[in-house]
Amino acid sequence: MMQAGRRLNVVIVGSWNVNPGWRLVDRAGQPASYPRIAADYKRTFAMLKGMKCDIFLGAHGGYFGMLEKLQRIKPGAAEDVWIDPLGFKAAVAERRQAFETELKRQETEQ
Repeated sequence: MMQAGRRLNVVIVGSWNVNPGWRLVDRAGQPASYPRIAADYKRTFAMLKGMKCDIFLGAHGGYFGMLEKLQRIKPGAAEDVWIDPLGFKAAVAERRQAFETELKRQETEQ
């Protein structure tokens, strides 16, 4: 996307949550939801962390604070509210930590 002659990088996140019931590790009688699922999550978070993002969007408005951003729109500032590289970095870090916490929980459960 271009704005005032500047190229902006847009990242749209599909899903990065570990949904209830999804298995990240193999356990007796409870295999992982699919082989290498935990590795796929780790690779996804590494890719997201390395992306340059100016405008952060996602499959759900809650991922990127859509309602809060819509409330900040003022005449002449509609585009600027969407520029949020720090919000993207914070969201990636928070979701990565949630994944790591769930992975550790599943690795240590009996």
